[in-house]
Amino acid sequence: MLRRQARLRREYLYRKSLEGKEREEYEKKRLVKQALAEGKPLPTELQSEEGQLMKGIEADDDNTGVARTHVDDEYAKAGARDPKVLITTS
Repeated sequence: MLRRQARLRREYLYRKSLEGKEREEYEKKRLVKQALAEGKPLPTELQSEEGQLMKGIEADDDNTGVARTHVDDEYAKAGARDPKVLITTS
């Protein structure tokens, strides 16, 4: 049981760290989209990453273009896919 709790704790911390990185990337993409929509030049801190961000913006769809938290992962496909049922014996 202790191994399971340690594994779950590590997994939670890992997902939490990924959430911060994804939030930063989402904000950068949002700033690029906003600048393009308004016809303004890109912020200077994002000009070096423009090519990579534009590829990411083009690849985003309705599901991936929205920032999500690690809490949303469990129920992300609740209506689209039936859950798998696992029956074990003891």
